[in-house]
Amino acid sequence: MMESIDYIFIFCCILGVLAILVSIIHPLIPKDMLMESKEINIKRGKIIGSVIGIVIGIFIFYYITVNGYFDFFN
Repeated sequence: MMESIDYIFIFCCILGVLAILVSIIHPLIPKDMLMESKEINIKRGKIIGSVIGIVIGIFIFYYITVNGYFDFFN
């Protein structure tokens, strides 16, 4: 049976894949179809995105380390 931490790991992996897809698709969208954004909102979005990315990355590393996928500590 899966533990709750396994579900969190799956959710983080799905978010990571979606972030990669957005990064790949974004350059393909014409500039005239994009909404205008204020500079402060762009800065705020970059900061929030960076924090979310770091947290998800640390959690995935923790999960992989704890479950023994890396044998550094054995």
